[in-house]
Amino acid sequence: MSAPDTPAPDPSASQVRPAPPVRPARPATVVIVEDQREVREGLSYLLGRDGRVRVEAGFERAEDFLSWLGRREPPDVVLMDIHLPGMSGIEATRAALELRPRARVLILTVFEESDTILAAIRAGAQGYLLKNTRPDALVDQILAARDQGSPISPSVASRLLAELRKGAPAAPPADYGLTAREREVLRDVVDGLTYRELAERHRIAGSTAKKHILHIYQKLNVSSKAEIVRKALDEGLV
Repeated sequence: MSAPDTPAPDPSASQVRPAPPVRPARPATVVIVEDQREVREGLSYLLGRDGRVRVEAGFERAEDFLSWLGRREPPDVVLMDIHLPGMSGIEATRAALELRPRARVLILTVFEESDTILAAIRAGAQGYLLKNTRPDALVDQILAARDQGSPISPSVASRLLAELRKGAPAAPPADYGLTAREREVLRDVVDGLTYRELAERHRIAGSTAKKHILHIYQKLNVSSKAEIVRKALDEGLV
């Protein structure tokens, strides 16, 4: 009696592989420089509830933060108050970037004076946020800054643009050969939009958004988004 026929193995079955597990995105590392203990600890607690960020340290004085920063790689984002005992937050921002040029500093303050905002941006701050920003929105802005965005609170942006327009010179801004679309993208960069948000707003691919920004880098002769923002504001390009 012959053995029953067995079906031949399906060669395609051996090629099926289970999908690799999706690794969660690495949390953005954050350091807080804030002289009021209750504010510092409150921020640390609220941010710590969101798995997208991890608070590494908090400092009351800028000098202590800079000493710490000199001994290790910078966090993804530094939240910096302006009025601190000793060195101010604006001075600390400038010093931190001299020490670690790749650091990203977000000013987090209650002050909306135009002179203070401009001074912080010229010192190299990546963005300028108010302390009444909702915790979930603050986390979004931290992630945007980590990804090279330049977040600015809407009321701050409105005040800053109004001040710049009021004091703008009669002469037209320098012509860097920017196209109409590049000028639109430049305004969005100043407003703090990320590559993804730029792509969504203009209904273009993310690679196209990056290409527009690369052309802006080249035409303005800058090497970072912080420089783009400073140049655009200083020269009235937006």
